[in-house]
Amino acid sequence: MKKLLLATALAALAAPVFAQTAFTVNGQTVSVADQQELMKVLADRGVKDQKQQLEAARSILAQEKLIEEAAKKANIAQDPAVKALIAERQTEIYSAELVRKNAAAHPLTDADLKKTYEEVKKQYDPNEIKVRHILVKTEQEAKDIIKSLNAGGDFATIAKEKSLDQGTAAQGGEIPFTNIRRIAIPGFAETAMALNKGALLPVPFHSALGYHVIQLQDKREVPLPSFDALKPQIQNLAAQRQAQQYMADLMKNAKIAEAAPAKKKSSK
Repeated sequence: MKKLLLATALAALAAPVFAQTAFTVNGQTVSVADQQELMKVLADRGVKDQKQQLEAARSILAQEKLIEEAAKKANIAQDPAVKALIAERQTEIYSAELVRKNAAAHPLTDADLKKTYEEVKKQYDPNEIKVRHILVKTEQEAKDIIKSLNAGGDFATIAKEKSLDQGTAAQGGEIPFTNIRRIAIPGFAETAMALNKGALLPVPFHSALGYHVIQLQDKREVPLPSFDALKPQIQNLAAQRQAQQYMADLMKNAKIAEAAPAKKKSSK
């Protein structure tokens, strides 16, 4: 008898403080198991209160049933565009889950992270520049601005009046210290780096955007931060590379070939 009472008490403690029951939506049943499964997902996503889990799960599952029912009535699933979207989304979900499982099966070690850090270090360029520039349409206009600056014109004033680069014009044409690898205009950073501090490029620099008047304000070297300082970023980068390699291996090991043409049925 005591054992029975103890078992009953333990069961009561283990059970939720509220009842979970199946329910229907326009005649479609949503089972307790479906609700509990979604509640676990919600718990993993940070919803810790069981009552909130249940309420959210019932609401989500009811909405799913209603949308599924309406989609069937509208025959949406047969739309080629919808089929393509479903296939695309399914591939995204499968990919994410495969990557997650692969990462769990092959956890990154400190050695892996340090290897990634050394690779980053080899590719890292410590050079940063601080420049001012004025962007105009024609070479002649740029030459005239250079002439005006050499005669004592104020760079910031001219930049605000004439520069086509709206992102820097308001700041007098100034681009704050930036790593030269992050300057997207081909040749711009290298040209500026070759100048002495404070020097004005004597000729206009031509790019796909137009003609630039460039003045180097300063340059410096910024060492790559230590492994410990960059560890969170290195962890993310290593995980991304691991995922990319996993997907690349799937393609590499796949047997892809042209299918034989379908045989035509002979008519008798």
